[in-house]
Formats: sequence, structure tokens, C-alpha cells
Amino acid sequence: MSTTVLAAREIARADRATARRHRDAEIQAWQDLLATIDGTEWQRRTVCTEWDVADIVGHLCGQAEDVNKPWSFPLRDRRARRVYPTVGLLDAHMLIQADDHRGTPPDVLRGRFDRLWAKATRTISRNPALIRKLQVKVEGIPGFDKLALGYIQDILLARDLWMHRDDVCQALGREFDAGPYAGELIAQVMLDLEDGPFWKGTPIVLTLTGAGGGTYRLGQGDPIATVSTDAVGYMRTVSGRDDQPDVVLVDGEPAGVEAVTGCRMPF
Repeated sequence: MSTTVLAAREIARADRATARRHRDAEIQAWQDLLATIDGTEWQRRTVCTEWDVADIVGHLCGQAEDVNKPWSFPLRDRRARRVYPTVGLLDAHMLIQADDHRGTPPDVLRGRFDRLWAKATRTISRNPALIRKLQVKVEGIPGFDKLALGYIQDILLARDLWMHRDDVCQALGREFDAGPYAGELIAQVMLDLEDGPFWKGTPIVLTLTGAGGGTYRLGQGDPIATVSTDAVGYMRTVSGRDDQPDVVLVDGEPAGVEAVTGCRMPF
């Protein structure tokens, strides 16, 4: 049986309805996970080295607040520059989000997550096209210098919820359920790798195995190699969480493996 190889640059951008399904599924998965976290599990350290489990939830609450109250974004930026002057602005902003919710009792934090994301979902769904086209300036992230608000809310928020859920599952020693839309979420990452400045041009075929897997062609021209690695594991690598992925050279040149292991994109 032949394998379908998708050219990454030809993947369709997820439309608004699809993005809503992805986001809703992740919010529900988070609600299910939060209901099971207890006691000292909230203080478990995560691969996001500045944060424990509770801090990640606080950061996600802050993400929803920034949707619901857009003026909170520049206000947090201002505080981020003052409190974390040596940290890149985007990372500093996220640290402020977590700081704002640190120390919140678990039951209150669960309720806050539910309430904020329910409102954020309504806000995103009601945003008119003109608002969605607004360009948001992002400092210090090459390739993400200016992003449409609709892209941030449709694509990046679901991706962030998904990846941080994996962070928390790892910290708690629990199996990560990638969910019913993992393949679609990962395909959007492949599109962004190819469409932005992140993939350095080496033409390869990349087979992602396991949950959310698929086979993609990256780069222009005849592929120099076919490379295989775990789908969720590679999302950790691309996002900077794991610099030692288990990558297999199926055939072709070793430079194909180097291209895969060395690619990074912030998310």
C-alpha cells in the first residue's frame, strides 16, 4: 500500500470552523486533565523550566484574558519589560501571565480556566473579519514579527493548549492523549515550517509516526533523504523542548537527519 506524501507548502490553512473544533477539543481535554490533578502534583516542575504545573495553567488563563481584554496585552508588555528586562518580550509577557495567577488555590484555578476560556471562545467566534485581519507586532521572533490576529487565535492558541497539555502530562508521568485532531494540528505546523523562514530548504521526505502522524515533503527539489521520527516527539523538538529526538534515516543522505533535528520554530 502506497503512502500519501503531502507537500507541506500545499497544505490548506485550517479554516475558522476547523480551528474552532481544534480549540474546543483542547479546552475539553484540559478540563478533563485539570479535574485529575491533586495535591503536590500542582508543584511538579515541567520542561518549561521556569514553570511548574500550576504556572502553565496560569499562563493559559493569561492567554484567554488577553483575548477577552485586548488592552491587557500592551499592559502586560509594559510590565514584562520592567520585571524581566533581560528576557525576550514574548517570553517575558508569558512569564507575567503565569505570575498573575501564581498562588491561586487549585479549585479556583480550575474554575478560572473554565470561565476564561468559555468567554474567549465566544469572543473569538464573534470577531468580525476586519478585526481578524489586524496585524499584531511580535518582538524578537524572526518569522513571526507580525501576525494576523485571526491566525494567532485560530492556529497558535490551539497549538499552545495542545503542546502545554503534553508538558503537563510529562511532568505528571501520564500518557499524553494527542486527541482526535492531532494530525490536523501537526499538519498546520508542517505548513508553517515550510511557509516561514524555519525550514532551511533541504528537500526531504519526513515520516512522522504514532499519534498525529503523516508523511510530508519539505523543501524544494528532489528529496535527498527520507527520515522518520515520532510525531508528538518531533513537535517537542521543533518547539525547543527536546534537542535529542530519535530520528531514523530511512534512506538517502545523513544531511536529511541534520535538517530535521536542527529545525526550530517558536510555539
